[in-house]
Amino acid sequence: MNVAGLRAMGTRFFRYVRDPRVPLWRRLAGLFAVIYFVVPVDALPDFLPILGWLDDVGVLSAAAFFMVREVQRYQLDVSAWPTPVAPGEANRAGTPPLRDR
Repeated sequence: MNVAGLRAMGTRFFRYVRDPRVPLWRRLAGLFAVIYFVVPVDALPDFLPILGWLDDVGVLSAAAFFMVREVQRYQLDVSAWPTPVAPGEANRAGTPPLRDR
């Protein structure tokens, strides 16, 4: 992936995280993995030399894989965005303009 692809993926990621249509648990999956990595209570304690670190790496890599797949599948629905009202158009909101109130 080149720099332009990485930038596009980052932009899509932030749109994905800010989209209210995406379930909250999907948006927070990466955060849950980081919390699992930082909190000292694990499935396999970190004082075990290799196994304690491997479960942390496994959880982080699984969360990263999940987030990348989710962001790649994410389709931004541009038709749902509000369109700006032109100066000559009628008010679409149904309320009169401020000058007429």
